[in-house]
Amino acid sequence: MTQTARPRPLLAASILVWFAVALAYYYAFHRPFTPQFAIQAVLAGRDVLCTALLFALGGALGTRLLPAGSLPALARLALRAAVGLGLLGLLYLLVGSTLGTSAGLAWLLALGLLLLLRGELRQWARDFSGLAELWQHSGRLGRALAILSGVIFAFGMLSVLTPPLAFDTLVYHLSLPKIYLAQGRVGYVPEITHWGFPQGVHMLVTWAGALGSAHGALVSWGMGALAVLGVLGHVTQRISARAGWVAVTALLSGSSLVNALSSGYVDWPGVLMGWGVLLLLEQWLLTRQPRWAMWAGVLCGLAFGAKYTSGLLAPLGVLVFLLASKPDIRAALRYLAAAFVLALPWLLRNFIYTGNPFYPLLLPGGEMDAIRLSFYQGLPAQANWLDAVFLPFRATWLGIEGGHIGTAPGYETSLGPLLLLFAMLAWVPSATATPPLRRVAGVLSVGGLLIWAAGGLLTGHLIRSHLYYSLFPAFAILAAFGFAAVQNLRLGTVRVGRVAAAVVALSLALSALQAGLALPERGVPQLWSGELDVQAYSERNLGLYALVMRELPADGRTLMLWEARGHACAPRCDPDEVIDRWQHDLARYGSPQAAVQSWQAAGYDYVLYSRLAAQFVHADPQHFHVFDLQSVEDALAQLSVLQDFNGDYVLYALQP
Repeated sequence: MTQTARPRPLLAASILVWFAVALAYYYAFHRPFTPQFAIQAVLAGRDVLCTALLFALGGALGTRLLPAGSLPALARLALRAAVGLGLLGLLYLLVGSTLGTSAGLAWLLALGLLLLLRGELRQWARDFSGLAELWQHSGRLGRALAILSGVIFAFGMLSVLTPPLAFDTLVYHLSLPKIYLAQGRVGYVPEITHWGFPQGVHMLVTWAGALGSAHGALVSWGMGALAVLGVLGHVTQRISARAGWVAVTALLSGSSLVNALSSGYVDWPGVLMGWGVLLLLEQWLLTRQPRWAMWAGVLCGLAFGAKYTSGLLAPLGVLVFLLASKPDIRAALRYLAAAFVLALPWLLRNFIYTGNPFYPLLLPGGEMDAIRLSFYQGLPAQANWLDAVFLPFRATWLGIEGGHIGTAPGYETSLGPLLLLFAMLAWVPSATATPPLRRVAGVLSVGGLLIWAAGGLLTGHLIRSHLYYSLFPAFAILAAFGFAAVQNLRLGTVRVGRVAAAVVALSLALSALQAGLALPERGVPQLWSGELDVQAYSERNLGLYALVMRELPADGRTLMLWEARGHACAPRCDPDEVIDRWQHDLARYGSPQAAVQSWQAAGYDYVLYSRLAAQFVHADPQHFHVFDLQSVEDALAQLSVLQDFNGDYVLYALQP
């Protein structure tokens, strides 16, 4: 029998006070976590909220501008956020270049947009309900893959909220935003030639930093989440929920893209933008409405703003218009015009500061004079006819994260097995007509592979797989079609579809396991628990470099030789970002002594020589330019040694 509650306020208040006092007194002596963990969790929450604010603004802005169409909820959510975030990057380029990067201005701009777009924000957020509907239709395989994918993203979040470690992140991805914030303005950074690369994502990182976020790599993590949601919702509607999860798994089965969730690289932004272009091209094929050609071009231009090589989507998109059952040249021109307009700000910025719109590539300009340009672009081609003909196979089997296998070209990326395994099956004969999605994905994939192969035959740089991540949504969608094509095949009593499902689940489980094992190896749990502080964590992962960065003098400017990573000491150090300073200055000034004198005349106070890196580069002439190591040692021996770090790094006084 249920008793009616009686109002006894004094007793109720006393019990609530008892709860508070008893629990507080207990946990004061039985702490479930360290004070450092509590502080770190609070700061991490701040960083996540600052970054999430920008993503909310991006979604709201995209909702204001982009028509809904007949897109599924998750695809619409991701597409609108992709468009909005790309445009916000351009907006902050303008604001940061003219008005500065102060915290007050960043907050004023963000809150002003939030007030203006509050209705669109609510509309955009409603599309998250698509997750619940998708869960209901996913089945056992889909739900298992969803859980594993969630685990991978959770591992990525734990890592992204720790100090940055990835090489290019320390070279320029996070160094440039740090310099902009230190200088109070988005401007020219001559000491980092990678400044000339489009910086749409870097503008978002700078804006988030001005709002208070200390972990800029959260932007890439968030764009990775949007890319996965977009591909998932899109493929689910066009094929099935199982196929949707297979497309996602094909991307996450490779360790390079999993690592990119926390590295701060622009790989996932490229995936997101590449998928958005593919989706909008498909929408044009389905409806033939001019607005979709225009919006596809907009996103193509924004993809270029994330990475130069994403510009290959421009000619590939034109192929879609020209190879349609009814070719449409006007739609192709509309697509190209929109792409050019959105890419133009980055080209104009480069031209204004350096005289070369494609700085630091193709033409001399700024700090990239003819000598450096020849050195930078003159890396011999590593690919041969085998790589050109069997590119998907060799990139998959011989690609390894951050390096190369034996004498194979430097694909430098671990792609995972599923893209190759199932995308090759997308062409299994079917009784149904080829759907527009497979047609678009096929054109982008085949055309993209041809461009990739040609680039690899021209120069050693263009064989690298990560330069083509904007194509990977097309590969993943073809993998989803391949998976669907084998579901009803049998070999006696063996159902090929079940074997395929087991392969998919195993691949993602191994990827999640690898990501999980990497956390304690790097010391991530130890950092969160307080067992390691930030410096100890950095030294554990970066070795002597982290200690050297801490010991660099703060009373002058340091020139680095064979050390490209300047994030820790920016802006008081000048890194050797292209690993060419010695060869360039030797060629420019004629002798080692003259090169050293030029550094003194430029006002540098110290030289940091990474002997270990110089020896590594010298020992690998196949992948690096040849130089005389002994002449380096002889020239530096004339300077005073301030500190010798086990012979691996040596700090010299440059000024008399």
